[in-house]
Amino acid sequence: MGLHSQQINNLIEFLDRIEHNATLLEIEKEEKTETIETLRTELIEVLKIAFAEGDRSVRRSAIYGLSKIGVDKSLDFFIAALKDGDEHVRGWAAEALGKLKDTRAIPALINALADENHYVCFNIAVALRQFDADLVTTYLLHSLKDNNKVLRRRICKLLGEIGDQDVSKVLITYLKDEDSFVRYEVTEALRKIKSLDSVMPLISALHDPNQDVQAVAIMALGSFGDKRAIEPLITLMIEQRNQRHACIEALRNICGEENLDFLFDLIRQCRKLISETALSIEDNI
Repeated sequence: MGLHSQQINNLIEFLDRIEHNATLLEIEKEEKTETIETLRTELIEVLKIAFAEGDRSVRRSAIYGLSKIGVDKSLDFFIAALKDGDEHVRGWAAEALGKLKDTRAIPALINALADENHYVCFNIAVALRQFDADLVTTYLLHSLKDNNKVLRRRICKLLGEIGDQDVSKVLITYLKDEDSFVRYEVTEALRKIKSLDSVMPLISALHDPNQDVQAVAIMALGSFGDKRAIEPLITLMIEQRNQRHACIEALRNICGEENLDFLFDLIRQCRKLISETALSIEDNI
């Protein structure tokens, strides 16, 4: 066919003008609607052919045009376009599927969350929010078993943004995921969901080998305000100097400003004990 991107844009603008002018003409409503719908259907087919045969620029223009005039007739087309080699095409495909709101697109959108491009993933996440949250959550939890660690990370992140407390028990099991980025996203999701069921698992996450996971667990426990976290946070404050400030801030939220002097006294006592112990060892050498 050999259409250029500008020609595609011109065709779409031409259809817009016809639709606009038709409203000004004294034509029977049914005849007017049928004529415009016929033109629209044919233009949709032209855009699909142009997409299949065109280069990157043409594919971008074609899918953008279809997202404007052919959403309701292009479910399978947009699902297939989620695997296109161009990130703009994939992003517009996701956006179009969000507009379409056909639940058959949900599994494809979730699988596409593993896309390496963050712009595309953002569009996918936005598209998934257009559907019923409970339905999307069901699909997300099923896909959380996938072997693709990138997909698991993105699913955990999205579950945290949806914020359904019922998923916390499932997410807790992924605090032991082999991938540290998955564990990070799980911890962050639990922080956002704020289910009290996750307090003890988050306390366990204070011992995660990844310091970013530790840091989010500290913030989560601080925001929950649960007294069960006081002793573990104090222990971590003493044992890991690089997490000390975060622990103090979390304990401030739980215990109140008036109790921070106890923490500072403990730090001073520990420093003194360390100095005394070092001197004793030196004297004994």
